Amino acid sequence: MLKTRDWNSEYASGTSDKPVYDLWLDAYEDVLESTRLLPILDLGCGRGNDSLYLTERGFRVVCCDQSEAATTAVQRHIPGARCMVFDMLNGLPFDDGSFRVVIADLCLHYFSWDDTVRIVRDIRRVLKSGGVLLCRVNSTKDVHHGAGRGERIEDNYYYVNGDKKRFFDLSQLEALFESWEKLRLREYRLDRFEKPKMLWEAAVRKKDNQEDE
Repeated sequence: MLKTRDWNSEYASGTSDKPVYDLWLDAYEDVLESTRLLPILDLGCGRGNDSLYLTERGFRVVCCDQSEAATTAVQRHIPGARCMVFDMLNGLPFDDGSFRVVIADLCLHYFSWDDTVRIVRDIRRVLKSGGVLLCRVNSTKDVHHGAGRGERIEDNYYYVNGDKKRFFDLSQLEALFESWEKLRLREYRLDRFEKPKMLWEAAVRKKDNQEDE
């Protein structure tokens, strides 16, 4: 069995570091404004980069991560934040149609294809009709962060540097979001990390009155 990164240890070592966010959510001001009366679900929140961005702008956020150390870090910098600890592989612990906006920033690319499809289907379940998922994932061009390297597990999915990492191309994203209305799919370079990172950004809407599988 392939050993993966200990996220609790990693987050515990940097709990004093204030989250640093980029401004990718600026492009979705209209989407965010549509949910002023409901909290935004931030999946795989890590230390709370996007949660901090949102709370500074007056939004309520449910901050979720599989690491308790991560949510401890969030609460340190966002007092009063509502945090939950769970593994997305075990399902999202929310009722159908609980949210208008879900954010999954750099957290959906650690899984097998079948698990990724299942998680995205569950995200669709917890969204209201017309709700929007905003997410970013690794690109197949993300060579500085492991694309095409390490032990191949399945197509575009590798065990590299102690992590299982998936890398997406356009065709895979279109397949993953086949049943969604695609508002934006774009590939670009992010310079927030020590090395430049290539990623895909996706904004997809649950179609009105769509039945969940």
